Amino acid sequence: MLTEALLSPTAPGDQAIVENAAGMKRAAALLAALALLLVAAAVRLPNLTAGRPYINYVDEGNLLHPVVPMLRTGRWDPGWYMYPSLPLIAAAAAARIYDPFRRAAHGGRSLRDDLPPPGREYDVLSPELLLAARIVNLLVSLALVALAGLLARRLAGQERGPRAGWTAALLTALVPALAVRGAVAMVDPWAALFVLAALFFTDRLRTAGHPAADSLAAGAMAGFAFAAKYPAVLVGLVPAWLLLRGGRPWRGKLRLLLLLAAGGAAAAVAAMPGLVLHPTAVLAALRHQSALYKNLASEAPLWRQALVRAEWDIPYGHPEIGTVLLLFALGGLIAALRDRDLAPSIQGWALFAAATLLLFSPQSFQPFRNLLPLVAPVCILAALLWTRLSARLARLHPLSPTLWTIGADAAGVLLVAGLFGLPLAGYVQERLHLRDSRTEAVDWLALRLRPDDRVLVVRELQIQPTELARLHARIDLRPWPALLKGLRRRPVRFVVAGEPPAQGSAQGPETLPPEDRQALLQAFEIRARFGETPTPPDPGWWRGNRQIVYVLERREIDPQELQE
Repeated sequence: MLTEALLSPTAPGDQAIVENAAGMKRAAALLAALALLLVAAAVRLPNLTAGRPYINYVDEGNLLHPVVPMLRTGRWDPGWYMYPSLPLIAAAAAARIYDPFRRAAHGGRSLRDDLPPPGREYDVLSPELLLAARIVNLLVSLALVALAGLLARRLAGQERGPRAGWTAALLTALVPALAVRGAVAMVDPWAALFVLAALFFTDRLRTAGHPAADSLAAGAMAGFAFAAKYPAVLVGLVPAWLLLRGGRPWRGKLRLLLLLAAGGAAAAVAAMPGLVLHPTAVLAALRHQSALYKNLASEAPLWRQALVRAEWDIPYGHPEIGTVLLLFALGGLIAALRDRDLAPSIQGWALFAAATLLLFSPQSFQPFRNLLPLVAPVCILAALLWTRLSARLARLHPLSPTLWTIGADAAGVLLVAGLFGLPLAGYVQERLHLRDSRTEAVDWLALRLRPDDRVLVVRELQIQPTELARLHARIDLRPWPALLKGLRRRPVRFVVAGEPPAQGSAQGPETLPPEDRQALLQAFEIRARFGETPTPPDPGWWRGNRQIVYVLERREIDPQELQE
């Protein structure tokens, strides 16, 4: 035993010290990863409840309205293909997982029993379905942060990998384009996650010893990306490019390309059965969506949203990614293309980015959410350049390279905090305090109503049925043109109305004629006003969270005084 101990590379005591240090290092890395995920969650969590029980982003209704008939009928195929099916199926699955708990809390009443009736009212959704879908998307967004760190670590190599991974994860956690949409019910974070997963398995295809399995997996991730957002399938160009320019014989290349295509097709069909069950309907939906996009126009081009002010539907007055991050990403792209090991993969990244920009840039409708799958790769490229530069500068100070590295990392954290952290803090505050004007009006009424009171509510406001149930009064829903008829038929104490659209609007319903408005104001007094924007004319369009809501109370006059 003594001889073995003397001949061993390290003494037993030294071995224990080494193992203890490695264990402490792993524990520190785990704590750092948890802290980083908590930072990512902190800037995303406020969107879970912002505006509830109403949607707070225009696309939430587009995602969730097709889920309602899925829950009502028990189907898994939405039968609606303007959006791919994977995010819809995930939202339906989350609602069904939640349903037993809901039954227990509501005396056996299912979520399906309280789903809104079919109709064109865009804002009327199940608040519980909305929350379930937001929670799922929050988890998707956090997974994106973790995967960005893992991929950057792989790309940077053993020596610089850990620092590149932490840097990429921090950037992905705080880059506004991802942070402000991180807990919003929409399809784009799903596409971003599966695009990044496809890039991850493509990098394994470059370095690992299981090309068949990695080709199949990369194809499957591209298929899932297609089932999340149709154009995201372009990420399949990355593994295809890597295989085509590799040094394998053509027979081996063809075999791996077939595995890539098979994985993509199988995953797409598994996540979206409508591709084989209803191919004609899918094609018709794609044509309709293309025609719809041609009739819409953006308030700002993509470059302006990226570098000046975020997408117009996002309440964030700063860039989606910003000039500094974009310059670092371009520098990282150039450096990676000059790296012999990384060049094959990164060439595919550039091809994917170029194809995506070529697809979306010429369109008249250019919401930045279409470019969300490119944002995490931008963060990774910026992280690769940062770690490369800091390592090179550290070699210029041989006497204190560790201190220089720590100082460079601290400077990087401060830079990210200044660029993204401070603006996001304001956004988080806004989200935490966002209350829909309709909720404020219902709160005001709830404090003043008596059980025998009758309230007339203008239907075009699209107040949630669950909100009206809080009033514990007799509620009469009326469209604008029938408002006075409702007032003449029954004694009404309060009227809840909005700022109606212009009379004769081609997009919306008939509104209140001027003489009827005058009669209304003769009989009722405005007691409260909430919100700042007029009610949109189209009932199939998002109301926003701050539409103008008036609460009017009857004056002490005879109802017959209302003008005929």
